[in-house]
Amino acid sequence: MEPATAEPPPDAPLIRPGLGAIFGCFFTIGSQSFGGGTTAWLRREVVTKRGWLTDKQFLASLAICQITPGPNPLNMSVFLGSILGGTLGALAGFAGMMAFPTVLCLSLGALYFTYHQVPGLEILLGGLGAVAIGMNLSNAIRLTRKNIHTSRQLAVIILVAVAVGIGHVPLPYVLAVSIPLNLLLEIWKPS
Repeated sequence: MEPATAEPPPDAPLIRPGLGAIFGCFFTIGSQSFGGGTTAWLRREVVTKRGWLTDKQFLASLAICQITPGPNPLNMSVFLGSILGGTLGALAGFAGMMAFPTVLCLSLGALYFTYHQVPGLEILLGGLGAVAIGMNLSNAIRLTRKNIHTSRQLAVIILVAVAVGIGHVPLPYVLAVSIPLNLLLEIWKPS
């Protein structure tokens, strides 16, 4: 009789990378993503390119990190690092994500305050903002296509977007209503 092999839990990483790989992945993301486009880079690196997590695992992680105080990309680096490598993985993810941007921000801050009156600088910064918005929109479309399967889920997404984006309702209030609403709509399926 052969010994039974234990199946990994459904939320376990598909591949368990080493600490150097975790640091390197998040260093790459932290050094190449700008503005709000980091989530798209995270997904591409962790799900598509490296195959460490599934889209479903990534989306669940993103949902948790978005309702946690602090910057989402940094939360994601710590959270995903902990999934992939425990406490040391969380530290590797954090260090990788922060190393290059910290040095770059200190350098650019010094340059900006020295040369902030140079013509065209504000236009350049506005263009970078447009790129970040486009990357976020692209990521939202990809995640929606792969993970939203019912009109009820889509309705909750639209309600949240309107409440936060147009109504400026504080996120804790939106979460207090949208999470129970989504659960109710998923449990109660009218015929």
